[in-house]
Amino acid sequence: MDEKYTPYNHKGTKINGVEPKHRGTPATKRGLSNQQVCIITAIQRFGHTIARTLNYGKPSSIDLLRFGECLESKSFVMLDGSNSYNELLESKNCTKKVLISHESYDKFNHLNTVNSFHKLIEEKLQKYKGVASKYINRYNALFVMQRETQGMDNTEKLQYVLLRLKNIYKITRLKDLKNEWLFA
Repeated sequence: MDEKYTPYNHKGTKINGVEPKHRGTPATKRGLSNQQVCIITAIQRFGHTIARTLNYGKPSSIDLLRFGECLESKSFVMLDGSNSYNELLESKNCTKKVLISHESYDKFNHLNTVNSFHKLIEEKLQKYKGVASKYINRYNALFVMQRETQGMDNTEKLQYVLLRLKNIYKITRLKDLKNEWLFA
């Protein structure tokens, strides 16, 4: 588990009293502040990925308890040394391994999987030239889907998407749309 910080962005919305920021302009406050959006990520090495935005700045233990709904009890969690996770891990009876620096990494215990996912998020946000912070959880779902379908061919991706959408009431096919009167 780890967190990724991106600058707060109100792209497309004019807010009175707030000066517009041009692309690439850093935040006015140094370090972690309410100008940074926190994306909390958890990744199984060869499996499921979770990315959620819960707050601005450093996550509190209350925010992490809300994130804990996605975490199974008695999991093994690798962290970067943040104390905010302690209450969550104790409530879920999880074992943790703190990896403070690269010297504590070995062949199996490392945060490289999470860091590569953060790199994917960073590259996509640069490609999109920033996204509004109110939509960041929607983009998180897109990033998770992109990560989980890496290396799949198109038919596997289609099966994956259909499996994820199986709880949706109706999937509309193009040939069904030809028979429907859409603008009645």
